[in-house]
Amino acid sequence: MLHIGALIDRAPGRKYIGALRFAELALRPPLPRANTLASIRKALPNDFVLALRAPRSAVVSARGPLREDAELLAAVTSTHEAATALQARAVIFHTPADFTPGARSKELLRAYVEKLPRVPERHYVWAAQGAWEPEEMQALCTELGLVRAFDPLESKSSPGEVVYATLRALGHRAGFSFSSLEDAVTRTMEHGPSEAFLSVDADKSFDVARRIKGIVSQAIAETAAEDDFDGDDDEDEDLGDDVSDDSDDDVSDDDVSDDDASDDDASDEDDADEEPRR
Repeated sequence: MLHIGALIDRAPGRKYIGALRFAELALRPPLPRANTLASIRKALPNDFVLALRAPRSAVVSARGPLREDAELLAAVTSTHEAATALQARAVIFHTPADFTPGARSKELLRAYVEKLPRVPERHYVWAAQGAWEPEEMQALCTELGLVRAFDPLESKSSPGEVVYATLRALGHRAGFSFSSLEDAVTRTMEHGPSEAFLSVDADKSFDVARRIKGIVSQAIAETAAEDDFDGDDDEDEDLGDDVSDDSDDDVSDDDVSDDDASDDDASDEDDADEEPRR
């Protein structure tokens, strides 16, 4: 299953919910109360998937990245409570660029992860902004039960049941071509994960996410049409046979429910209730 969505800083509005079924929330600090977040969750469709980006205060203390103090532990607790209220499928914590590879950083990461409350059906995703090699990150993630975040246009995914991709607009990449979005989907799903997340962190992230969903929907429709065509050919060749093969008749599109996901008339900039913003 592939969850496609955008990074937004508030609860998704009606337009967002009508187009997508996943959002990564980067809520503005301080985090809302748990009962407020529970109300947000209750207002969303049952099949709507949320991920929560941990606030910086839950990752970086006054002493540095992942260095424990009372404020950091309190922020980790409040992040856990927020994730529980939202029924978040994933919590993403970003380590800054000064959290560099090395023995001490690995010790800090192990100690930090050991204190994370583990909940069934919730994934903890580590997004490193320092000079970490993908192989080194993946080895640590495997050891600690984490999911490695990656940009599908900058790095390859790793084999695993769960992958988390974040498509970012970098300095040299102001926008995304059709082929680059196709590549992002292909690389995200390269190893056939059972659950995959593809979040867009860019200007007009909602519009980009809708374009990706349109690409996936089109690919599903084309695959279904090809299978139907192959099935017709088989029937023509097997006329008179008592047994026919219909194993290719049904291709499910449960992963992407909205086929009408082009970026035409993408959003109303002045619609504060419905237009997501970062």
